[in-house]
Amino acid sequence: MTETRNSHPLSSAKSLLFRSGNLFQRGLKLSHLRMIVAMEETGQISLAADMLKTSQPAASRLLSEMETILEVRLCVRSPRGIEMTNAGRALARRARSMLIEIREAEREIEDIKHGGGTVFIGAVTAAAVDLVVPAIRSVQSLNSLLEAHVAVGPSHLLIKDLLAGDHDFVIGRVPEDMNPRQFNIREIRSERIRLMVRTGHPLLDGTKPVTLSRLAKFEWILPPPGNLMRRTIEDAFISRHLPLPHSSLNSASLLVTLATLADTNSIAPMAEEVTSLLASGGLITELPFDGGIEIKPYSLITARGHRLSPSAQLVSDHILARIERPSVQLGE
Repeated sequence: MTETRNSHPLSSAKSLLFRSGNLFQRGLKLSHLRMIVAMEETGQISLAADMLKTSQPAASRLLSEMETILEVRLCVRSPRGIEMTNAGRALARRARSMLIEIREAEREIEDIKHGGGTVFIGAVTAAAVDLVVPAIRSVQSLNSLLEAHVAVGPSHLLIKDLLAGDHDFVIGRVPEDMNPRQFNIREIRSERIRLMVRTGHPLLDGTKPVTLSRLAKFEWILPPPGNLMRRTIEDAFISRHLPLPHSSLNSASLLVTLATLADTNSIAPMAEEVTSLLASGGLITELPFDGGIEIKPYSLITARGHRLSPSAQLVSDHILARIERPSVQLGE
């Protein structure tokens, strides 16, 4: 009997092993990858050298080596620093992804060795209160060794940190000046806004909801200009042909807002999920008004091409389960 051998294409592993790596064979090293990322981040060779705790001559040498290996210019020098070429930006983007994956491999191995696992999450305030904290508690009821790190802030900072590899995922919004194709986006829901005042505020005396025209006469505490909540509040006034609310104090700090509300007749917008926690203390209360204000939906966002660690995937799954079945408490 004649044995027929089927001709199969190389497996994905063999293809990766034997059809790639030419750049490393020609001398590309991890130190080169770190340098190109630092150069793109800082825009100056001297600052890139400082970031990597090396000398400027050593940084220039690494750049020269990369350009020799790749046979292409990676940047153009100018009096103000350096400007990355298309090839330089491409290498920096790929280098950043490789460095993140190497770091994630180390982290995942440590999780396997010691158990538990770690997860790094960025979230806007409403999502942190309503989704992230309950999901983490649910997972920790199953795995008490899970260590969670949660950063709360505006979306544009969270997304920047996501691209730098500092978060596993973010619950927020992709800034308008960023290409959404860089991300995997799973829309969650809109953010309802409530107006909060101190207990005993003069506007609470009436029995009917307060109109926006009356609200315009009071001092407001608003987030800094450019913040999405502030723009949404201002758009509500503009749509009703009312003057914009006056805000002599601009702060995104919840503590600053609460301290100011307690001693003044100011009005502050807050996410509904946050007000449900704060109003129970009795110091501040919701101010009924004749309208509804919603901020555009936030989403669960990951960097495209980045695979979540098992721990991060588990927390993400619990968050999504809470969205789909809000009445179910997983892990109970």
